[in-house]
Amino acid sequence: MKPSIEHALRSALSGPDRHDVAKAVGWDDSQVSRFLSGGQGIVLDKLDALVQSVGFVLVTRKYLDAVATLGEVGMHCHCAREGLGECGKGAH
Repeated sequence: MKPSIEHALRSALSGPDRHDVAKAVGWDDSQVSRFLSGGQGIVLDKLDALVQSVGFVLVTRKYLDAVATLGEVGMHCHCAREGLGECGKGAH
């Protein structure tokens, strides 16, 4: 199953940590139930707290692309700094 915020929220609000998640946004059990059934939404000023309470963080696509590029070229490699070229692009 593809990870999604919806799945993470449903699991968290139905699991053993549901009270911690509900507390993050100030909900009681009836509000959690209404949210899960689609009868209640969430106000914008509580959205970050709800998403963070299930372990998600917001990053931009640009940031993820940069991290992927660093991982591909070897973020811990000293090759280029030592004048040996890029990692994986030579016999060093």
